[in-house]
Amino acid sequence: MTDLRAKFAASNVMAMWDQELRPNRPHMPSHIWHWPAMSPLLDDAAGAVNMHDAERRVLILNNPGVVGAGGQGAAPNLSVNLQILMPGERARPHRHTMHALRFVLEGKGATTTVEGKVCPMLPGDLVLTPGMTWHEHANDTKERSVWVDALDVPVHGYLDNRVFEPGPSHDLREPPPDSVFTAGMAPDKPAANWSYSPKFRYPWSEAAKALEATHADADGARRLRYTNPMTGGAILSTIDCYLLGLSKGAETEAYRTNSNAVCVVVEGEGSSRIGDDTVEWRPKDIFTLPHGQWISHKASSAKASLFQISDRELFRRLDFLRDEKRP
Repeated sequence: MTDLRAKFAASNVMAMWDQELRPNRPHMPSHIWHWPAMSPLLDDAAGAVNMHDAERRVLILNNPGVVGAGGQGAAPNLSVNLQILMPGERARPHRHTMHALRFVLEGKGATTTVEGKVCPMLPGDLVLTPGMTWHEHANDTKERSVWVDALDVPVHGYLDNRVFEPGPSHDLREPPPDSVFTAGMAPDKPAANWSYSPKFRYPWSEAAKALEATHADADGARRLRYTNPMTGGAILSTIDCYLLGLSKGAETEAYRTNSNAVCVVVEGEGSSRIGDDTVEWRPKDIFTLPHGQWISHKASSAKASLFQISDRELFRRLDFLRDEKRP
């Protein structure tokens, strides 16, 4: 066998039977980033780094479970960050292959411009910057603006498809105006083949009304999906987003899935049972929902809602998605 292994090595092959069997990894525990700890760190970052020195002033949320497995980010297929833009600041235009979204936590009306379309950023708003769309940020208000960034960076890293291009912007694909996407309607013949939602901005004012009007399920929860108005499917080809409204004191039906999610607490207080752990959360906290864990949520306040960022669309497209409810 020694001589045979030497021959294998000389020919750049190896015997599979010499490799140790890899057991299934243990399920990753949940991790939470509490807003009272994050908010002052953002101020520290703003005081230490200016926008001339940084492409974006971003704090990457690094989940110890992901780092321990040799990765980086909040979840195996999701990079989730906090970004801050101070009054009068601008973040120059760029584009990249990674899909990204912005969910606003604080601000009085900073803007993100995507392919030339100006998108206001108010608390609770969702703004998309899909892969290879030009985007830039500006804060012309008198208050800091803070938002959650979520990107599919780990997926592009694995595929060796991470491409970045600095501005100035050029060859813009003019998106349809938001006024087109009303009353459940969309252009019959769009000017471009949009593989992502060209709506770009989903205002909280509309999302909150829709959630309030949604009938509650048997477990008291109201559930909405952010969709691409051109297809009725996910807003991005690798990232799916949901809004979960909870009834005080009612625990949601337990489920588990092989996809991963990250929750941003929009309003209210409560707790989530994730595997053997219980996570207590308050507004603007961010916590993970790892795959393979039984998950349920319960609100302790009269009104509570969670914005959920998930990689389930990636699993669905690959026909790998598995969902299960507790019997």
